Amino acid sequence: CTPRASERPLAASLMAGTSDLEWRPRLRVLCLHGRCQTGATFERKLEKLTAKAASFAEFVFIDGPLELPLQHGERVNTRGWWAEGSAQRDESDPQVHDVLAKAWSELGPFDGVLGFSEGSSAAVALCRLAGRAEGRAAAGTTAVEEPTGMGLRFVVLTGAPAPPEGASMGAPIELPSLHFFSEADTCVPAADSRRLASKLFPRHCTVVEHDGGHAPPVRAEHVRRFADLLQELREKVYPRDRPGGGLLEVAEGVEDPRVGDEQREELEALAAVYPEELARIAPIWPVRLALRLPGGSATLRFTFPPSYPQGGPCRCELQSENFGILTHERSILEAAEAERGPAGFPSVIAMFQAAQQWVEDHEAKIAAAAASGGVGAARAFGGELEDAAEAPVDAWWHQEDGEVDDALLQEAEKRAAELLPDSGGTTWARACGAGSYGRPWEFVVGLVGKPSAGKSTLFNAATRPEQSDREAAMAPHPFTTIDPNVGPGWFAAPCPSARMGSEAAASVQSEHGVAPGGRRRLPLLVKDVAGLVPGAYLGRGRGNAFLNDLCEADSLVHVVDASGRSDREGVDQGAVSARASGDKSAPGTDPLDEVGWVRREIHLWIFCNIRAKWDSVRKRARMATTHLAREALADRLFTLFTGYRASRQLAMQVYEAAGFSLPGMAEVVFGFREYDLHLLVASFLRARFPIVVALNKIDLPEAGPRVERTKEVLGSACVAVSARSEWWLYDNQRKGHLTYTEGAGAESVVLAAGAPAAVKDQWEKVRPVLEAYGRTGVLEVLSAAVGRRRPLYVCPVADLGSLEPLLKPSGSKVAAAGPPLATMLLLRPLSTVEEAFAALKHEEMLRGDFVRAEVLTDFTTKATRVLKRDDTLAKESEAHEAIVLKVLTNKKAK
Repeated sequence: CTPRASERPLAASLMAGTSDLEWRPRLRVLCLHGRCQTGATFERKLEKLTAKAASFAEFVFIDGPLELPLQHGERVNTRGWWAEGSAQRDESDPQVHDVLAKAWSELGPFDGVLGFSEGSSAAVALCRLAGRAEGRAAAGTTAVEEPTGMGLRFVVLTGAPAPPEGASMGAPIELPSLHFFSEADTCVPAADSRRLASKLFPRHCTVVEHDGGHAPPVRAEHVRRFADLLQELREKVYPRDRPGGGLLEVAEGVEDPRVGDEQREELEALAAVYPEELARIAPIWPVRLALRLPGGSATLRFTFPPSYPQGGPCRCELQSENFGILTHERSILEAAEAERGPAGFPSVIAMFQAAQQWVEDHEAKIAAAAASGGVGAARAFGGELEDAAEAPVDAWWHQEDGEVDDALLQEAEKRAAELLPDSGGTTWARACGAGSYGRPWEFVVGLVGKPSAGKSTLFNAATRPEQSDREAAMAPHPFTTIDPNVGPGWFAAPCPSARMGSEAAASVQSEHGVAPGGRRRLPLLVKDVAGLVPGAYLGRGRGNAFLNDLCEADSLVHVVDASGRSDREGVDQGAVSARASGDKSAPGTDPLDEVGWVRREIHLWIFCNIRAKWDSVRKRARMATTHLAREALADRLFTLFTGYRASRQLAMQVYEAAGFSLPGMAEVVFGFREYDLHLLVASFLRARFPIVVALNKIDLPEAGPRVERTKEVLGSACVAVSARSEWWLYDNQRKGHLTYTEGAGAESVVLAAGAPAAVKDQWEKVRPVLEAYGRTGVLEVLSAAVGRRRPLYVCPVADLGSLEPLLKPSGSKVAAAGPPLATMLLLRPLSTVEEAFAALKHEEMLRGDFVRAEVLTDFTTKATRVLKRDDTLAKESEAHEAIVLKVLTNKKAK
């Protein structure tokens, strides 16, 4: 962009003593998600890029205007930009225009825009709006009333669709552009993206092809290339050697026409009150200011959005190299924010005065912190303390994603298994998961594994769809599943009837039915995500798209091909009986090897994400010489784990369980080795994502010895499964060819008198599987996955004598009279009585105010134990048993 007449660099004669005010802004990039996404999900997909470019670019994510209907199994509505089938996908759509204009005026301005898929069309729409705004400005129009896009410097399009062949694309766009697309994209043909790039952006067009399909850049090499290109753009937009050090001299009465009247008045007031402390930063628009705080070692930096102060607040940040100032950064900014005026009122003077006053009032504290932050902090860490920017370029936290010491990883996983054994988990579970306490637990089991391990078959067998159009696709080749399948399934929960006499137990009827072994069925959600391949954390296969899908899960079932017929890529190699007998040179895979590399992929996904941000953690550790600074360090470290649907409390508990000291956290974290971060991640993975292995395909002859060998190593952490047998039994039961009790053995199968000969023949092949293993294992593996999180099973009753149940107002299949113990709720571990009461009210099974609660402790004598509101509902020793609970309120249950 050519400087305007009013935009002059600060003269050399005026630059003395202004170096602390110089400011080289980061690029600001507006990010527009694709269809069936949100700004938050798109941000997670780009987390590697945002971390890589954090030092020179800031990414802002917004939601599209169109809320899409919930799909089956979704909990949050996704968004889009245009209605399905819309013929005109441009800036003329009022909803799209309003969203872009609002983002620009309140969050902007931005140097660039990044769009993915349908969001690319929205990015092109923003470019059109930018062209119009710049045209009005060039013609001498004020353009403040419609500044959307003004100052836009570049556009990035990934997986961008093009208008139909022959349709007009409109006038070419002159902005520099960067285009990412893939020949493997099955949603948007690469030819369309290529045509859009050449026709719409004929000049300054850079094209990068990748093999990741319909996805933004996620592999290490693509992220690196993307970040390098953004850094080159920053050099052009904000060069290092800017005239006047990037400071401006604005002649009196000659302001840029894009600066609104209220902004101009505030600038004049600031110049009058703080002539020595104020500096204006190039370029002249948007308005950027630096104001020097007392002592000359820190500045407050302000940026005005186009609509400030009426439409959006100014942005404020603190810049300093002074250790004492940095130690109190949060307090200084909080003091400034406390004086921010309401919408429509200028705020800079009041905010700066508040920060100025805080620094003056705490001069001694700042000086003491600065002194301790030099020699004192270095001594605390056992030697000279280097700045994060001066850390060696080959430091372990500067390595690329593909650079990992596998020996350290394996050592850390072994140690984590000792510290957090599979049999534990209760103490972590209260802090785990995306849901909240005080309502029934909608448990989600995620099915993971390499392609063709049988996940989709297991999904169908677990969810038992009544109609064929709800079945997941099943085929013996990689990536049968592209998008996650989500559906309701069942698991077996303990039933109180197991502790009752046989006559009393016979009267118990579960609203969802019974399960073998004196248990009852309870619902859950099953999520079958696309196949995982080695290198997914680097973007191979579906890469991070697969791994991000896991965050919805409470526990994972790792589906393994126990026959060993499919290789690591999911390609069926046929019979491998030689390998089954121990010949490692034969084709196929060993289940134990498969278990290891899948856990490794998930581990490295988390590890590399955190490692990319480790400089920021070390910086806070370096400054953590006060209580407030130590809190900032803990907040930064533990927040890195919250993106995986875990709480900060869980991350803190895992940190301690891994053997790291909280009181000495600054010294410990600053001295972290690569092994230490591996250990922390491995421990977190065991607490957040308990994994049960489904040794699938036990109906194949090669599976037998492999199953036995794997069980010897993994014990109760694995379950033998034949998803194909379970699916066959259910499919033929719904066709009326046989009857079968889910989860039971061969004795429960009864063929219909008129069953076809083919069904009878196949039953003779399925029967040996059930006779050998006692069941197909589908119900058991889901039950084991739930059990690893140690939930509470609560049967709410209105009367402890008759065991009359509390009923839900609708949706229950039990009789109106309510047979004993008909209903059961699944609650999170360590739930309190108060939280159980809240869950019952949430289900409309109770109303009124809490009075007291009782649990039944003996079914023969009807002995009870009274519980207070804050008591934990069950002792740890009782967590595996069903709880019979009566809650008294001051109103009757509905």
